[in-house]
Amino acid sequence: MASVLGLSALKQTYAMLLIALAASTAPAPLAWSYRSGNYLWAVAVSHDGMYAIAGSDDMHAYFFETQTTKGEPLWSHEAKGYVRDVAISWDGSRAVTSDTNGSIFFFQPHVSGSPTWSYHAESSIEALAISDDGGYVAAGDRNGHLYIFKADQDAPLSWRNTIPGGVLALSFSESQSLAVTSARGGIYFFDETTPQSSYSWCFQESTSFPHVAMADDASYVVAGASDGLLYLLGRTGQLVDSKRLGGAISSLSVSDTARRVAAGNTKGVVSIYEIQTGLNELNVLETEGPVTSIALSDNGERILLANLDGTISMFDQSLTTPLWRYGTDAIVHSLSISADGRIMAAGSDTGSIYLFAEKEAPGMGDAGAYLFLVPVLFMVLTVVLFASYRRRKR
Repeated sequence: MASVLGLSALKQTYAMLLIALAASTAPAPLAWSYRSGNYLWAVAVSHDGMYAIAGSDDMHAYFFETQTTKGEPLWSHEAKGYVRDVAISWDGSRAVTSDTNGSIFFFQPHVSGSPTWSYHAESSIEALAISDDGGYVAAGDRNGHLYIFKADQDAPLSWRNTIPGGVLALSFSESQSLAVTSARGGIYFFDETTPQSSYSWCFQESTSFPHVAMADDASYVVAGASDGLLYLLGRTGQLVDSKRLGGAISSLSVSDTARRVAAGNTKGVVSIYEIQTGLNELNVLETEGPVTSIALSDNGERILLANLDGTISMFDQSLTTPLWRYGTDAIVHSLSISADGRIMAAGSDTGSIYLFAEKEAPGMGDAGAYLFLVPVLFMVLTVVLFASYRRRKR
């Protein structure tokens, strides 16, 4: 009788563990949301996670303190066109926005919501970046013109160049090197030794490169192509490695500190690679529907992604069970994440910015430790139940 009762108790515990295992995805840590007047195309979170900036098709840029629970912007700035690119320095002390009218606005957000300076380019700004310390800004427009600004000078424009075709994407390193992709195809690289009206090297394939990222020391360039290939190039433009994800690369994010790259495609595949002598695949995930945006934390331990159905999911580097999910019922165009992966922002085509804040990263602390033990206990109890069953059969 005692053995039967013991077996019954084991079965009950087994069932409870199954329930715990099925419910291991935590609720989304939504801190607040804010609704702008039109499509919200771009968000950026500072490295320390204290500040965020967003750009909307209502012709406004919005600046937020992430720690507030109200979700109201500290200020907003009206541009001359749709605000589709924003960038922020690591500590949030500098920020830059651009619009489809060709305007670039530079801010010191703690000082004022009015721009410190502005610049008007010849056509719509298609790509924008800021250095980690906020001292430099890089931009590219629809006509293929490139600009670098020294942010603290009265006449900030310090460099200008041109590539054939409009600018698709760019990446700006701390050494003021610039990797740019063209609407006509090709990746163009510029550094401090590049003469005006020229480039250091160009990499061409029979495809376009909607996404590009570069190491802070410009030692490598990673590009996502419309033919579904992920390319790793060396500093001199040589092809080091390539990986095929299938579909088209729809999103790309690099952790320079962890030397990792995360990429998503239009078939819903997400892959994470370690950058060594080549692209060393760590993990792969098949999601439900095309991936619209992806963000990798600087420590390489958190991957935030959005699918076409508006679902935002957070994964750790194993890319197994999502740590949490949140449904927006909208297309999420942009994601951004703090260095430690605990503060996240998302922007959708309903005009909403969503701010997520994890007080403690999922999988950590007491609750996380118990959840970590669930699979282990699951296997142990399976063995015990099987042994008990064998003994009863005898």
